[in-house]
Formats: sequence, C-alpha cells, structure tokens
Amino acid sequence: MPFADDDIAAAVARGLDAARDRAQPDDVGRTPEKYADLGRDFRAGAWKHLREDGDLPQASNKAWGMVAETVKAVSARHGGIIHQHRSIWEVVRQLSSLVGESGDIHTRHWINNSFMVARGLHSNFYEDEADHVEVTGGLELCEELSERLYELFWPEGGTQS
Repeated sequence: MPFADDDIAAAVARGLDAARDRAQPDDVGRTPEKYADLGRDFRAGAWKHLREDGDLPQASNKAWGMVAETVKAVSARHGGIIHQHRSIWEVVRQLSSLVGESGDIHTRHWINNSFMVARGLHSNFYEDEADHVEVTGGLELCEELSERLYELFWPEGGTQS
C-alpha cells in the first residue's frame, strides 16, 4: 500500500508545521540518503552494543537513533527537514494518520505503538531500567518499524538492508 508522494509530502509538512519546525539555512546537504545511512549505522551500533559489550543503554539509544533517522530520511525524501525531537513524533503522527485514512487502522496503531517503544528505548539510555530481553525485543521492533516506514513512504530507496 504505497502512498502518493504528494500525500506523504503533505503529511510531513503538517507534522513539521505542528511542531513549528521551520527550514534553516544549513539544510543544504541534509539528504534522505544521508539520514538513511545514519540509520543503518545506528542499527549496526545497537546490535554491536547488545552483543559485544552488553551496554543496554547504548543499544537502546542506537535503536532509537535508527528510528529517528528513518523518520528524518522519509521526511527529507518528501521535502521536510527535521530539526527537533518533537518534529519526529509529529511527522510519525501524521504519517500514521495517512495510513489510518486509507482504512488500515491496525497498521496505524502498530506504527504509533512501535514508535512509543522506540521512545521508551531512548529514555532507557538515561534511566538504564530495561533488561536484556526488553532491549532486544525493542530493538527488533525498531528494526521492523524502520523497514515498514521505508516500505510505506519511500519504497524505492532507503531500506535497512
């Protein structure tokens, strides 16, 4: 169920507008591909921390970073550059609403709930409360969310492979 570029761009614009996130002079060079590459780096870093040194807060934050960079990549692909954390949530909210408007309420809720898990992992970076099982499950869900966001909103590029 890929969406029309115009519809995605409008959703991104609504999210940035809701967050009052305006274009900046230094936006040149903030390409979708750059964000997608950063997302892949965060993904690899999350698994490395989880498997090699057991640093759960770092693994958690890298999982969040993967999702955040995915949202930034999709946003940039459709004309919007994200500058603040709030904008990430607002763009996800608008993209999931677009999914809901298509009649796929299940996926809309899944995107929002999965994003909340990613945000929880970001909090775990500071609080260090999640255990290995929770971080592993969260990281797996973040990977799935990232892949699904690309599939829905940038199917021809940006994949996590």
